[in-house]
Amino acid sequence: MKLEPVRPGAAPAARPAHAGERTSVRVRGLRLEAEVGVYDSERGRRQPVRIDLTAEVDASAASPSGRLAEAVNYAALAETVRQIVLSRHHDLLEDLAQLIADTLFADPRITRLNLEIDKLTALDDADSVGVTLERWR
Repeated sequence: MKLEPVRPGAAPAARPAHAGERTSVRVRGLRLEAEVGVYDSERGRRQPVRIDLTAEVDASAASPSGRLAEAVNYAALAETVRQIVLSRHHDLLEDLAQLIADTLFADPRITRLNLEIDKLTALDDADSVGVTLERWR
């Protein structure tokens, strides 16, 4: 089969048949200063965390005919995470991950969520420590 070059502005031909499709919206390397930890030295101070998340969404929610207000979009995901992280002290990263997942997964358009949260300065001899949470319907 020979593929012809795509001409700018040309309408695509009919979509080829395929067995399935997955669309994900992601945020990588969201860096925040969080109050997190169970030790006395971690209370009342912020420490750097990095958050990566991938939200698999129903295809119509990722690209609803160009209407951003109807899409699951990365800016809204990041802002929701920001608000949760900065809202209060969180004892454990695991609890913080559950709270973020509960909040994001309340949106029925999200079908799978992979969330990673890393403390960046918890151990002197490690780049980071953290937790991963994955949830799906």
